[in-house]
Amino acid sequence: MSTDGRTLAVVGAGPGLAMGVARVFGAHGYRVGLIARGAAGLADRVRDLSGLGIRSAAFPADVRDPAALTAALDALAARLGPVDVLEYGPDPRSAGITGALRTTAASATDQFDLIVRGALTAVGHVLPAMLDRGDGALLLTTGASSVVPMPVLGNVGVAMAGLRHWALSVAPELASRGVYVGTVTVATAVGGGDPAGEPDAIGRLCLDMVTRRDRVEEVVGDIGRVWRLVGQRAPSSG
Repeated sequence: MSTDGRTLAVVGAGPGLAMGVARVFGAHGYRVGLIARGAAGLADRVRDLSGLGIRSAAFPADVRDPAALTAALDALAARLGPVDVLEYGPDPRSAGITGALRTTAASATDQFDLIVRGALTAVGHVLPAMLDRGDGALLLTTGASSVVPMPVLGNVGVAMAGLRHWALSVAPELASRGVYVGTVTVATAVGGGDPAGEPDAIGRLCLDMVTRRDRVEEVVGDIGRVWRLVGQRAPSSG
């Protein structure tokens, strides 16, 4: 499948993992649109991508604001073309993190708005065109708390587990209509020394998932180690 002239939208485009995805897809012919809240940071990232010969543009928006997010996606499509691949993975720190015991309805809602409502807003906006074309891909990035109950990430886990559950649930139906759904669970520190957790390594993994479309979920890092760190045992698959 040729990727020349295709468009990647990265929502929650921070300087780490998101840029690894942008660099790898851009190197394979994708135009890259970056959406995040900070205009200055986005401008720096576009300059970096442009220096690599990647056509890219920035569209500042708070992903927790549905109207702002959909407007940014419209502007992205108008400038770079219809979205072929949507990658969604904002940093949960931007919505505040509370431990399990300190998690309240308000702090859980903050993370839900960022991780789940933002993802479903973005997906809901680009999906109809993908279904009309019979082709497209949705990549949803979560952390280890989507799988492992982590007391220090109480409100984050509530939201990330929900997004992962939705992705795994909807993937078969959308696959039958030509739209790929993949979820990437990052269970290691991004850029922390683990080769698998380097941003470009995750970018290559995402590109492989979109290209092959042969699995719905990938885990980056050692999820078993995370279970051990929190003093729990992974549920038996039997």
